[in-house]
Amino acid sequence: MSECPTSRSTDVEETKLSLTRRNFFSGFAVAATSIGLTGIASSAEAASRKYKVCATKDVKVGGGSIFYISSVNMMVLITQPKKDVFRAFNPACTHLGTQVSKIEGTNIRCTSHNALFDLNSGAAKRAPAALPLQKYTLTVTNKIVYVTLSK
Repeated sequence: MSECPTSRSTDVEETKLSLTRRNFFSGFAVAATSIGLTGIASSAEAASRKYKVCATKDVKVGGGSIFYISSVNMMVLITQPKKDVFRAFNPACTHLGTQVSKIEGTNIRCTSHNALFDLNSGAAKRAPAALPLQKYTLTVTNKIVYVTLSK
């Protein structure tokens, strides 16, 4: 007879622990949903936006130009390696961060230390740069070039 109350009280304690854990995780999920996920969604929306850069006619086939986007205080390099194929890159050389400054054939040159990057992919082609130029998402709508950038 004394065994029953002990086992019953143990069952009650286990049930209380389960309910406490369940309540904790339920409360955590509600808090994460109301604070975390909403915050993450609005951060992602605010963190990347599409910006108008130039008209397609502003970038020569086989060439490129650097444009300033004042609303985010950033420079962007737009290239057109082939007719109607556009690419967008951060124009900072991956060696020391100085701005690339020349297009030579299929290469983007940083004249600070003569690093070369591919006009189409941004890949590093000659040292001292070992990493590619940072790419940006680019879209063309009605002959206007847009890039998606983080603020």
